[in-house]
Amino acid sequence: MRGNGRDRSAPPPTPPPGAIGHDWFHRLSRDPTCIFGFDGVVRWVSGSWQDELGLPASALLGRHFADLVHPEDVDVSSAALQLALRGEDGTNHLENRCRAADGEYRWLHWSWAADPEVQLLYAVARDVTDRKLADMRLANSEARYRLMAEHSSDAITVSSREGIFDYVSPAGKSVFGWRPEEMVGREVYQFIHPDDVEGLRTSFKHILFDPNVSTISARFRRADGSYRWLESTARQISNRHTGELLAVIGNTRDVTERRTAQDALEVQAQTDPLTGTANRTLLTDRMRGALLRLERTPGTVAVLLLDLDRFKDVNDSLGHRAGDEVLVAAAERLVAACRPTDSVARYGGDEFVVLAEGLSSAEDVHELADRLVAVLREPFQVSGSMPGDEQRLLLTVSVGVAVTTRSEHLIDDLMQEADLALYRAKDRGRDRHELFDSDLQARAQRRLDTRRNLRRALVEQDMYLLYQPIVRIGDGRVLGAEGLLRIRDGGGGELVPAEFLTVAEDTGLIHQLDAWVLQQILLDQKSFRAADPSVFVGINLSYRNVADGRFAEAITTGLINAGLPGTSLRVELTERALLDTAGPSVAGVQRLRNAGVRVGLDDFGTGHSSLSTLQRLPLDFLKVDRSIVQNAVPGSRQAAIMRAIIGLAHALDLEVVAEGIESAEQLTAVQQTGCDTGQGWLFSHPLKAADYRGLLLSQRGRPLARATGYHKRLEPPVGIEPTTYSLRVNRSTD
Repeated sequence: MRGNGRDRSAPPPTPPPGAIGHDWFHRLSRDPTCIFGFDGVVRWVSGSWQDELGLPASALLGRHFADLVHPEDVDVSSAALQLALRGEDGTNHLENRCRAADGEYRWLHWSWAADPEVQLLYAVARDVTDRKLADMRLANSEARYRLMAEHSSDAITVSSREGIFDYVSPAGKSVFGWRPEEMVGREVYQFIHPDDVEGLRTSFKHILFDPNVSTISARFRRADGSYRWLESTARQISNRHTGELLAVIGNTRDVTERRTAQDALEVQAQTDPLTGTANRTLLTDRMRGALLRLERTPGTVAVLLLDLDRFKDVNDSLGHRAGDEVLVAAAERLVAACRPTDSVARYGGDEFVVLAEGLSSAEDVHELADRLVAVLREPFQVSGSMPGDEQRLLLTVSVGVAVTTRSEHLIDDLMQEADLALYRAKDRGRDRHELFDSDLQARAQRRLDTRRNLRRALVEQDMYLLYQPIVRIGDGRVLGAEGLLRIRDGGGGELVPAEFLTVAEDTGLIHQLDAWVLQQILLDQKSFRAADPSVFVGINLSYRNVADGRFAEAITTGLINAGLPGTSLRVELTERALLDTAGPSVAGVQRLRNAGVRVGLDDFGTGHSSLSTLQRLPLDFLKVDRSIVQNAVPGSRQAAIMRAIIGLAHALDLEVVAEGIESAEQLTAVQQTGCDTGQGWLFSHPLKAADYRGLLLSQRGRPLARATGYHKRLEPPVGIEPTTYSLRVNRSTD
């Protein structure tokens, strides 16, 4: 404790005469100074004792130094004094505790010089209590840390900036597999797996320049030669005054089991669970890596998209178990037929992708594709429907190939090119491969332009609806209409519906299109119902929107917001949208029917629909495809087929709509089959909303003529074929 002190401007007491000059001693008097006799009695003190310890000269003069020193320090201090009096070298410094005026002890560092001629010892003391306490705390901390290190289950290490082990705790034996003394003095990199050395060097350099804690992992070689995954949290230890790096301290544990489990999860996340090949996620990563490598090393990357021909027949006839056996066997054959550097992935369903790099010529690509087609042409042995029964299946595969030498080639575009080539292979008879070329490139460019125009049209709302009247066959009265989407291309023309719907499906823009169509139809229907309260409007929904199960909520909510009854709307679905008859799509169909919305199956008779669909689904009507209607002239086989379809539908209490009626002869055939309603150019081409509303107003007193169509029958717009396009797309890969 520091005293109040005296006025430092006052001259200090005059020391007794001696060989040591007064000027020198006075300069030291800013610290507590004193003169002892060789007998240890205080002869003179400076005023600094009052300042530093609160002790006036009167409390010190004539007293023996031992009276002022802590009892535990008396012997050491006496011994040091005797050595100093004898003039022995290296004994002119001492640290001990001296009692202050408040009774507390302060640590003093003493420096002295003896003058044997006058039997005096000149001494200077400096208060080092703060530093001494800090040192003691540090020593205690170090002791505690060492105790913790030596009893911790983790290995504690101290390394130099060069990565040399300076200390390894006892736990190092179990963690590292070496005795600590075997590691001290050796470089850490001597123990690291060769594949991990560079990564560890980089991490260690980072630690040298970053004061924060870092976590590093590497495989560590044990004394028995095995490797274990170790994880260390490490940080630098620096001089807090100078910033000089002193060491790197690490806390290390064995994480082999955890890493093994993580690796297993990663493999599972990137592997197809059925075939064991890569899944889409891993394939995408590998494709990205292959394209990046083209930046450094020119070469060729090929993507081969494979689709098993008519695979659906296997599942339908023999069950999914047999189908799975085929997929597993197909994957094994593909892996065996490919090079070790190629990647085989199951892309989904019965589709596989082979990624090949380092091909030297186009011939290599064709050779690989032919080899894949050949190995899948060999018969498959699968389990039959009865235990112990085996079936021999003959399957083929269609392959689409896309090749690039450009690193900037987009993965999605590469897959799209392979997809286009695949469909050409199917169109040309299957059991073959096709290479994406200039013709398909032109088609891909059209798709790209369509996608760009589609996005623009959605942003600018550059689209509109037409309405194709649906009439009652018996009297020609308009009962409703089917809403048809038209999109402008920004250059004065229109996008081709068959193409823009496919692009919309593939890009996901179909959700925005369906939402816009529903909103616009409900808005127009309010006007139509004002002209004729009984009419309905039909809307075609894409299979993507139906499959997620939310379509029913969107429609029912829209009807409520528009203030329209459910009977004012009809929903037309394709069988593709209803493949999962136990899923959300069927639940959505039932919800719509409960709300009064009539739901029907579109394009019946095209090969995409089946009789089982009519049995399983809660439907209200079906629409016979125009391909049947236009050939169903009286007495033809098509007319007999249509008559059978209508008879079946009526037996199931379903209304039948005939699409594409374009001539009086076709109308007569439809009438003879007993069809309920129809639509087509014979009655009217698709109309704008205002024209359709005018049509509804005009029929208040008279129906449309049966065989001649609308009384002002309009010619079709330029560039539009006499066919019905709606918001849907049907595409089969088989």
